[in-house]
Formats: sequence, structure tokens, C-alpha cells
Amino acid sequence: MLAVIPNFDMGKEASSRGDITIVVDALRFSSSVIAGLGSGAEAFIPVKTLGEAKRLYRLDDRLILAGEREGIKPNGFHLGNSPTELKQADLGGKTVVITTTNGTRALEFSKGSKWRLIGSFINATAVSAVASRLAGKEKDISIVLASRYGEIFLEDFVCAGLLASRIAGELEAMNDEAMAARLAWIAIEHDHERIIRRSSHAVHLERIGYGEDVRFCLQIDLYDLVPYVRGGKIVRLQPVS
Repeated sequence: MLAVIPNFDMGKEASSRGDITIVVDALRFSSSVIAGLGSGAEAFIPVKTLGEAKRLYRLDDRLILAGEREGIKPNGFHLGNSPTELKQADLGGKTVVITTTNGTRALEFSKGSKWRLIGSFINATAVSAVASRLAGKEKDISIVLASRYGEIFLEDFVCAGLLASRIAGELEAMNDEAMAARLAWIAIEHDHERIIRRSSHAVHLERIGYGEDVRFCLQIDLYDLVPYVRGGKIVRLQPVS
């Protein structure tokens, strides 16, 4: 079974079943982590609060602080939750502490899963291939969206549809949300960037000066790397061949 879990607070259900979990926060957490690891970062440490991030930095000032609240880089942080910033930063061999409004919380709600992968448009084929191989014929796959409070963010829902299209060939093997997401992707796949840029989250990011991030995040298969959570850190897992 391939399932789309529309809100991260429902992620506990998937993890309790032992599903292979893909956390999707396309604008921008997932894409930021992918870009940062692609630029040489050794690991990301996801934390829920600004206070926890700052506490870790006080213990080790070699860490890099990255994150956002309401889309904006917090005071005292080195980097925002910006994939274009992380892509250009000198991160070789460094560990980044990251805290975001939704993405890091989605990871926390999925912590019962043995495999927690991070997916976005920019690594869609790679993360889909890894999830499929890890699941084999025995495990289910759940795509957990970073949406919250009953909302659905268009970009995450459509990205889930793209991943569903890559993972499963039979509609009977999907829950209703996965079927709907896949159909949404099929409907707009040739014009997805223009349509998603009209969504509420994309418009907000454009308004506060992160339009380049939006454009970056909506590109498909820029990376063949797959981040996953190991021992409380997000590290790089090469695609399973």
C-alpha cells in the first residue's frame, strides 16, 4: 500500500505501522536539506524550537544555525531555511542545526518509522527509487505532508502525486489521498511551476523576497541524493541501485 498522509500530525499512525516514510515539505525544508547535503554538509540536526537550536550552538559554536519562522531567518542565525542560500554556502564537512515551522515538526511526528526519508521535487526520482527498494514487497510506504491544522499545501500535495507516480503503477495499491495526489500531478505536470507559484505559500515566499527559492524548489530531479534520519541526524543516503 502507498499512502499519502495529508497532515504531519497524522504521521504517528504511519510510523506505528512500520511504514517507510517520506516527509515532504517542498517549500522549503525538504529542498533546503537536499541542497545543503549536496553542497557538502556532513549532517543536519533537526530541532523543533529556536531555543533548542541556540542551546546546541552554545555547546558547540562550530555548528551552523539555519531556519525560519514565518519564512524569515531568525535573529542570530547564520542561514535561513533557504535552499539557494544553503546551496551557495561553504558547508563542506559542517553540521547544520535546522528548525522550521513545519518540516522539522513533520519529522518529529514520524519518528517511530525505522526509515524516514526526505523528498521533494528536486530529488523525486531518487527518493522514490530508494523508498521502493526499502519497502520491497513487505512494507508499506507513507508520504507524510508538512501541512498542519487540517490544511493542505498545494505544493506538498502535488509533490506527493509526483512521488506516487514514480513509486506505484497500480491505483489499487494506493489510499484515496494518494490517488487524488497522483491525479493532481498528472493534471498539471506540464505546467506545475506556473500553477504552484499561485499557491498561498508560494505567494507568501515571493512577497517576502524568496521568489528564487520557489523557482529552485519546483525544479524536478536536480539531485540524485536522498536524505534520511539516522541517530537523530539527517545524513545523505545514496540511491539504492
